[in-house]
Amino acid sequence: MGVFNRISNIFRAKVNNAIDDMENPIELLDQKIRDMEESLNNAKLSSAQILGNVHEIEKKMEKAEAESKDYDAKVKLAMSKGNEELAKKALEKKLEADKSYASLKASYEDARAKAEAIKTKLRDLDEEIEEARRYRDEAAARFNNAEATGKVNEILANVDTKNNKINMDDIERKIQKKEAYAEGLGELREDNSLEDEFKKLEEVDLDEELKKYKQQ
Repeated sequence: MGVFNRISNIFRAKVNNAIDDMENPIELLDQKIRDMEESLNNAKLSSAQILGNVHEIEKKMEKAEAESKDYDAKVKLAMSKGNEELAKKALEKKLEADKSYASLKASYEDARAKAEAIKTKLRDLDEEIEEARRYRDEAAARFNNAEATGKVNEILANVDTKNNKINMDDIERKIQKKEAYAEGLGELREDNSLEDEFKKLEEVDLDEELKKYKQQ
């Protein structure tokens, strides 16, 4: 009984505290499942020996029953031949076989009942492991989703902090300032071009001036 109580408690004992201390509880769950599978295999090996004992007792019981029937036939044969002394010896052997059969039958019934109880517990443990495997798959999906969601929320939280928050008004004001500066440079360039045109008009035409000297 001790081994089955230990197996049953493996998945539960101190698990909550251990999970709280682990970064990834799925790793602990995987280890617990491996522990349960190992215990199940060990229990099956022990159960095989118990079931083997049941079959061995059954064979001995069948042998005792066959001996009893054989000596019963011999008792009848000796009596039919009028040999009571031989019949008495055969009867003693038959009674010994009957006694052995009765003892073996009691052992067989007890061993068989225990073997059935053990097989039931093995099936229960096997089902518990299957349930743990199914829960493991679900838990792993939930844990991975929660971890991914946490990372996304952490990133979004950092974006929303005052230090990282984008101030659209400041950016717009800086852009407008740059645009105004560029337009101002453009206007200055246009004014300079206009002045240059007027300066060209005021320039003295030397050829014309020389013609005036020739006409004098």
